[in-house]
Amino acid sequence: MAINWNTVTGPEVMVDSRKAKRNITRMIDKAQSAGVDLRPHFKTHQSPLLGKWFGPIEQTPIAVSSVPMARTFADAGWRDILIAIPLNPRQLPAYNRLAQELTLGLTIEHADALETIARIQHPVDVYVEVDAGYGRTGMNWRDPQNIYAVLEQAFNMPQVRHLGLLLHAGNSYSMRGTHGIAKIHEESLGRLAELLADCPIPRDALRVSVGDTPTCSRMDAFPGADEIRPGNYVFYDWQQQRIGACEWSDIALALACPVIARYPERDEVIIHGGAVHFSKDFVTVDGKPQYGQVMRITSDGWGGPIEGAFVHGLSQEHGKVKVPPALLKELKLGDLLVIVPAHSCLVMDASKGECTLIR
Repeated sequence: MAINWNTVTGPEVMVDSRKAKRNITRMIDKAQSAGVDLRPHFKTHQSPLLGKWFGPIEQTPIAVSSVPMARTFADAGWRDILIAIPLNPRQLPAYNRLAQELTLGLTIEHADALETIARIQHPVDVYVEVDAGYGRTGMNWRDPQNIYAVLEQAFNMPQVRHLGLLLHAGNSYSMRGTHGIAKIHEESLGRLAELLADCPIPRDALRVSVGDTPTCSRMDAFPGADEIRPGNYVFYDWQQQRIGACEWSDIALALACPVIARYPERDEVIIHGGAVHFSKDFVTVDGKPQYGQVMRITSDGWGGPIEGAFVHGLSQEHGKVKVPPALLKELKLGDLLVIVPAHSCLVMDASKGECTLIR
């Protein structure tokens, strides 16, 4: 379906629904082939409308990254929600309310968190996060006895309905190509397998949840896992393309931004589209940060990248865009540039889930 680009007046998040739905279907098929459940991470799109693309609400378990996000999807009808960020004791009242309404999963990474779990008035699922090399949060895989002690304590608590291990191999984001992604995948799942081999909790009493978009996109098997939790795959972005997790043709989100100033002497235009729209996430090209890649505009969306056209500087509302001389000669004030951002999750967060659907 042709797009009326004339209706775009300011920075606007565009989502190609055909590409997004294709990405969703691919991951559903992959999980089925691998014999694991799929728990998509909804922090990427943050939209109940788009969330329905993943399947029937009542049959789709999801992950989120905050209590407000959990509340949004609970109010919209989802009934199996894992908050995949370490528990915050200050949010105990919200946990209690959610646990009363639905199947709630909470993430912990220290024995101290069990004090809060003990104060929850309704059964919850508890996932002990393991750090297998990423270095963000989680109990260090090299300290199995401490992990086992927390698991045993949680296993015997009346508030804990189901117990699990949670792994996020976020270090896959620093890799390049399938070989590098596979290295992190095998390393992290291998370390998890070592933990499970001597774990005092029966394997059938533990639910193992793993997931990150690069490994879930490029790997076909997830030995030792019961479920996978990718999120960014619904849209992908420039970071994922640079990693090798997707192709340009898979990217389903872009920002349409009008040109508001031209500077031929420095091969540059300024767009209305700044850090509040793109975030400050970037990819590194030739040692320099770039925040977005300019794409070819088509009648029904966008095509491939325009070589030499990229966002290289951001302030709050302004974006500085390098453009090749041939394109610069064509651009006029008010013309649109369609730009794939470095990181789609933060773009959707900035837009509070608001976007324009195409196709």
